[in-house]
Amino acid sequence: MPRDLIFIHSAGPQGGDNGSNRLVARLETALGDPFRIIVPDMPDPERPDADAWLTGIDQVVSQANPGAVLMGHSLGGSVILQYLARNPDFWRENSQISAVFIAAAPFWGLPDWEIDEFTLTGDEVNALQDCKNLHFCHSRDDNIVGFDHCETYLRHLPQATQIALDSAGHMMTEGDLASMVEKILIHA
Repeated sequence: MPRDLIFIHSAGPQGGDNGSNRLVARLETALGDPFRIIVPDMPDPERPDADAWLTGIDQVVSQANPGAVLMGHSLGGSVILQYLARNPDFWRENSQISAVFIAAAPFWGLPDWEIDEFTLTGDEVNALQDCKNLHFCHSRDDNIVGFDHCETYLRHLPQATQIALDSAGHMMTEGDLASMVEKILIHA
């Protein structure tokens, strides 16, 4: 039976070639049969609200099969981190989630990225210190969310691993995703 991979998309328009759709299509092709990719529609992606997205994540994660992989792209990754930080018993005490992949996520609070509702508090960062199998994927050529965001996450969460891509850009629609796909497949 395929393992669930719950994918939380980026902000902005979704559908067709917009948003995270092309990345999801690339992942479906690359990962194949070991995974069933679940992509819930997050509420109002063009005007995202953290609380509404947290509720949406909770609904889909609570229905996942044990051992699911949780992945978020851009804002989706940021909100996954908020969800995990606010629900530590969920990942500490059960095997619902086997790994977390955060792709091209902004580190809210950096200069020009100061939006309080998405910024992790100090307590939330501390809560994530014990989160195992946490992987940050980011392309060095991301011209929307710079690579320094990934490096900042890793300074705050040193237990996490980094998957540095060279030419995938922010949307990860082109370039080599092999190192990210290999890490995901480990959890199949």
